[in-house]
Amino acid sequence: MRMQLIFVVETNKDVQSDWIYIKETLENLYRIERSVIKLSPVYMNGRGNYSKKLNEIKSLEKKFKAMSDESRSHVIYCFDCDAYDTNSNDRKFLEDARLFCKKNDFEFVWFCKDIEQVYLGRSVGGKVKRKEADRFKAKHIIDKINVDSLNAEVIGEGRSNLMLVLNKYGIPKKIVMDRDYSNCKELDERLKI
Repeated sequence: MRMQLIFVVETNKDVQSDWIYIKETLENLYRIERSVIKLSPVYMNGRGNYSKKLNEIKSLEKKFKAMSDESRSHVIYCFDCDAYDTNSNDRKFLEDARLFCKKNDFEFVWFCKDIEQVYLGRSVGGKVKRKEADRFKAKHIIDKINVDSLNAEVIGEGRSNLMLVLNKYGIPKKIVMDRDYSNCKELDERLKI
């Protein structure tokens, strides 16, 4: 059976920064067989546009289903938590987005406080998001990530539930024998884990 994973991300199509981090996770921590798993990004162009992407999602699902009756699509919405812990508007936004995902049978992935803080250990300003994401990819920084920070069950700074969600789909993980874990303590301190 073929599977399509549709990732709906906050960034826009020009910057693509969120997708770069997620794709690096998929390509470096999982064994993605392209003949079996199709990865499709959808760009929200701002997190407030999440409900406006339903037609684009349905179109991707329809095209994929046309390839085979056994093809199945899964939608994974990805949100930054922002100041959820100090700002009631951010907290309400996250809850509304979570309920939207639940209502539509979509997965709800969160990055706290934002995707850059999870992967880089710090937030990044809008003008350098793409540059930092490109550097992350070029320097293979994914190899230095403490994967526990991507397996969080509870929202907390420097954490995400991305891998918990991905693991639901039975995608085989890569066994990385040469991974350098010597920086995990340093990353844990930067990420406040």
